[in-house]
Order: sequence, then C-alpha cells, then structure tokens
Amino acid sequence: MSNTKVLIFCWLALVVATAVTVYFGASAIAFVSQVAAVLAVAIIKSGLIIDGFMELRHTQTRWRVIMYGWPLAMSLIIAVTLLIPHFLAGQ
Repeated sequence: MSNTKVLIFCWLALVVATAVTVYFGASAIAFVSQVAAVLAVAIIKSGLIIDGFMELRHTQTRWRVIMYGWPLAMSLIIAVTLLIPHFLAGQ
C-alpha cells in the first residue's frame, strides 16, 4: 500500500475511533466497562499513530516495544486512578 493510502486509512480510522470513544464516554454502561472501553480505544488509536503517522512499523522491534509501552503504561495508571475510588466507594 502506498504511503498516502496508509496515511488516509490511519486518519479515517482515527476519526472513527474518536467517534467510538465519544459514544462509549457518553453511554450509560457500567463505569468500569466505560473506562475499559475508552482506554482500549485509546490504545488502538495510539497504535495507529505509532505505526501509521510515525511510520515505526518498519523499524526495529525494540523501538516499537518502547513506543507501545508508553500508552499501555499510561492507560494502566489512568485505569487505576479512576477505578480505585470507584471500588472503595462501593464497599
């Protein structure tokens, strides 16, 4: 696939993923499911940015692991920060 097509695909996928994030954020599902869904979409979006726009899909595995590690770590920290008070309040 040409570079232009990859970028257009990534852009369209990011637009759709943003709409999905807004949908999950505004939906009336359980709080834990809502946090999980929004963060899962955020991780997918970061993958599109890392592989598509930053073009790291052709680089060494070490760099990709480093770049994917950051959004995963941040998502974990955000999930813990949001969910610990939720679970403590439920007791």
